[in-house]
Amino acid sequence: MNSRRLFALLLCSIVLVGVGEARAAVGSTEGTFVGIEQGDYAHFLIKDSRGKDDSFIVLRPDKSVQPFLDNPAKLKGKRIRVHWEEQTIPEAGEKLKTVTKVETRPR
Repeated sequence: MNSRRLFALLLCSIVLVGVGEARAAVGSTEGTFVGIEQGDYAHFLIKDSRGKDDSFIVLRPDKSVQPFLDNPAKLKGKRIRVHWEEQTIPEAGEKLKTVTKVETRPR
């Protein structure tokens, strides 16, 4: 296979991958803040309103997430709504939910 043909195939593959990325899912989940777990990325942990554990990757959140990162023990048990979007995480090889914003909820 010549280099021009290989380059064209590679370019088409990149474009097709980019098209799939344009339709990322977004949503929000309510629950209780459990804590922050550190791995390859920081994971924002909650227990949702059905009692199920849920985790969100922290990449580029807004300022509402910072107090939870700074002092997770103080905010543990706080009722919250996590706004998230799915993003491809290279190390995971799949799309995962990433936290974009957190709102505190009344008890």
